[in-house]
This record gives sequence, C-alpha cells and structure tokens, in this order.
Amino acid sequence: MNILIIQENGRHEENRNFRECFCIQRSFKNLGHNAEVWGLGHDNFDGPVKKLDKYDLIINLENYDTSGWVPKLDSVDDPIKFLWSIDPHCRGIEVYKKTFKDGNYNLILQAIKDHVDDNSVWFPNCYDDSLIQRREHIKKEKDIGFCGSLLNRAQILEFLSGRYGMEPDIWVLGDGMVDKINSYWIHFNINLANDINYRSFETIGCGTVLLTNRNYQYEELGFEDEKNCLMYDSIEELVSKLDLYHKNHDKLRNIGDNGFELAKKHTYDDRAGRIIKLYEDLRG
Repeated sequence: MNILIIQENGRHEENRNFRECFCIQRSFKNLGHNAEVWGLGHDNFDGPVKKLDKYDLIINLENYDTSGWVPKLDSVDDPIKFLWSIDPHCRGIEVYKKTFKDGNYNLILQAIKDHVDDNSVWFPNCYDDSLIQRREHIKKEKDIGFCGSLLNRAQILEFLSGRYGMEPDIWVLGDGMVDKINSYWIHFNINLANDINYRSFETIGCGTVLLTNRNYQYEELGFEDEKNCLMYDSIEELVSKLDLYHKNHDKLRNIGDNGFELAKKHTYDDRAGRIIKLYEDLRG
C-alpha cells in the first residue's frame, strides 16, 4: 500500500521524532507498506500535494490549521481518506465533524470513545516502542514523579509536592522524557477531560507504575487497578493509594511488570495494523 500522512511537522526539535506522523510512518514501514509524510514545516512542503491518485490511503492526522495549508480533499473520491482525531477534549468535536463533512472523508479515527458515531471508530492512543522502553541503566530515584505540562494540573501537583516531596519535571521532552519516566517508581497522571492521554501508554511502556484518574476507557483497554496500574476517583483515594504503595517497591515492581506486558498491546505497530484492516474492510 501507498499511504500519505498529512500532519504539520513538530515545533520542538527534541520531541520531533516522537511526532505522531513519524511514529505511524515507521510502523507502516514495519508492516511492509510505503508511507510518506507531508505538511507544513516538512522538507517536502512546497505547495499543494501532488499526484494524490498514486496513494491508496490518505490520513489527515490532527492538524491545527490557521493558514489554510491543509487540503480539503472534497473532490478526491479515490484514495480512501481517514481523519484522525486526537484532541477533541481540547478543541471540541464539532471542528472534526465539519472537517469530515467538508472533506468528504470515509472515516474518523476517534481517540475518545465518547465521540464515536456512525462515521467513526474508536482508535485509542498508544506509544512507540522503538523510542520508549525500559531503560535498565536508569536508576529509580523518585518514589513519585510527574513529567508533563502544567495545564490543569498545577494545584494537584502542588499538593503532591507538599505531601510527598514530589518534584515535577515540567516540559521535559523526547528522549529526556523517557529517562525521567524510567527514573520514577510511580508516575502520576491526570487527564484533561474524557481522554486517555499518550502519557498513560508511555508510562507503562517504560515499565513504570501508572497512577491515573479512573475512566471507563482504561478498563476496556485492559488497565486493571492495583494489578497493572493504580487508579483514583478522588483526592482521598489518591492519597490512600500513595500512602499504601509509594514506598512498597516490591509491589510496585510487580505492578510495573504487569503494566509493561499490557503496553505491548498498545504500540503504533498495533494501531498501524488496525488502520490497514479498516482500509481493507472499506475496500471490500
């Protein structure tokens, strides 16, 4: 198959290789398919994309377009077109519905199950196991850690810092992020809304224990509280879980091992294989 992935190039050099377009491109190639990346900021971006009919599948992958560079594709009947929606918890779902309609897409890949309708399928986030893995040479130095952005988390991070001495690692990207997560026994996470964020999968992909707010989607993806992760519904439950586990390295090692096994089901290779199957089903 020939696949075109449309996504703006990453703006942070240290995180660029972790960009979704490059991760899924590597996985398509792992599965024996040709995949090209095109979009604003890439070396091949020199105007409208050419010869669309040479592709079997086009994927518009989560673009924040304010200058009109993303092609509408409404006049393109063949190849098949997928719209990959990752951030509707930030932007709202209506912008994706409009893009789908305006571009005459075949299918939306929805990262959030709540948004699935007749035009879409649930397509959860994942992680790139070629970049993110256990690093046995990294010593686990922190009982509890956090690596990410502040966003809606400042107050709870301040609470955890005061109670447990946690020192958040804010805006650590790329390979440095992988090292940081490997250095934690427990990695605290809170999603922005009804999403299951990338950090959930990246954490278990490092063999570190994920501590995250409960969401029914986790359970449907195989996450099990106190078996392969830790979950909480409230501040009281969060404190209870941390007080019970944060110094118990034997239990945490076992939970981390189980989480690492679960992570193998949520790689980009797995998601690329599913995209191929969705394409084949539409082709009949």
